[in-house]
Amino acid sequence: MTNVDALIEQLYKTHSAKLLAVLTRIFGVHNFDLAEDVMQDAYSKAMIDWQQHRIPQNPAAWLMTTAKNKALDKIRVDKTKVKLSQDLSQYLLSEWTLAFTIEEEFKVLKIKDDQLRMIFICCHQSIKAENRIVFILKSLCGFSIRAIARALLLNEATVKKRLLRTREKLKQLSFELPSDDKLSEAMDTVHTVLYLLFNEGFYSSDPKKPINIEFCQEAIALVKMLINEPKMVNQDTLGLFALMHFNIARINARVDQDGFNIPLDLQDRSLWQQEYINTGDHILKVCTEASYTASRFYIEALIAQQHCCAATFSDTNWLLIVSYYDDYIKITDSPVAKLNHAIALGHTGKLSEAINNVVLLQSHQALVNSHMPLAILAYLNAKAGNEKLAYQQAHRSKEIGGTAHEHRLMMQQLQRLFK
Repeated sequence: MTNVDALIEQLYKTHSAKLLAVLTRIFGVHNFDLAEDVMQDAYSKAMIDWQQHRIPQNPAAWLMTTAKNKALDKIRVDKTKVKLSQDLSQYLLSEWTLAFTIEEEFKVLKIKDDQLRMIFICCHQSIKAENRIVFILKSLCGFSIRAIARALLLNEATVKKRLLRTREKLKQLSFELPSDDKLSEAMDTVHTVLYLLFNEGFYSSDPKKPINIEFCQEAIALVKMLINEPKMVNQDTLGLFALMHFNIARINARVDQDGFNIPLDLQDRSLWQQEYINTGDHILKVCTEASYTASRFYIEALIAQQHCCAATFSDTNWLLIVSYYDDYIKITDSPVAKLNHAIALGHTGKLSEAINNVVLLQSHQALVNSHMPLAILAYLNAKAGNEKLAYQQAHRSKEIGGTAHEHRLMMQQLQRLFK
């Protein structure tokens, strides 16, 4: 890879989302393909020009100016053929105001506003869940199709199809921020999607790469963008930001040198990054001091904070964690949260109650085909000394599902408990 190739790749990763956002604003979300084409033309021109001549002193600014000029040229040539962004069209179709309007749209504050619009578009409820992460990685994070395919264990043809379907859906949407009466609901969706993006990095789909820290960092950056917009940020935004920091703090201790998961009780806590924990603590303090109603990600962050502040696993305040899960379940009624509640309950010494709770959850519609209840029962029964039953449940769990990493971890935990 030449210096120009490497620089173009870096600039695509760091600046394509900004360019795409402002170009989508100018051309309209119904012309998303056109916005992408103009952006790609700017990068192509940079590739050719910089190889033939030299790399400019400020490559990012050069690229921004080129994209701006490409947009101007495209509108001048095709303004009678292309239906532009509705609220800007009257200014873009007049030669008197065209250049000024384009210049205004490329200003820093305008671009930031357009990036926020892109976040809400990417997370729109009408876009299928399987397509959201792919579209976010491409449009908000500057990932290439090849990188997305590799990270999500998809073939490139599948990634292209998902992007195509999403582009078709975009034609029906408006490139606007949600109205005040719909903002809360839209933020709920955005929080959930960015949480899933973080988890895709923290619990990578790729067995050869158990952690994709880049996904985690991208998710944190997107949440930070929301936090910097006062009228949008709420307790869940702050809670999600804190939760991500508590989780990424432990990332260096989460897998061994062979890429296998290390359970929380065996992690080397000296590898936990205190600066991330401090940030999470600060954000939660802000949440607590504000007059917010308790929310999902805020409570999840409180749980994660308890793990991060314990000097050792045995020092963990499990009684407090159980109470947090009680609150969390009241809000979400999540069966997975109830499973985690049972694990925490088991660590307080109430093993019989914890086991009974999981047995009842086995018939829950969302868990009836899941390997998780049996894996947790195996662990709880092992802690209770029921060796034969624990191993039976572990083997049945492996037959139902789970990954090789999960199976290995489950069996190692049982072996440790029965030493």
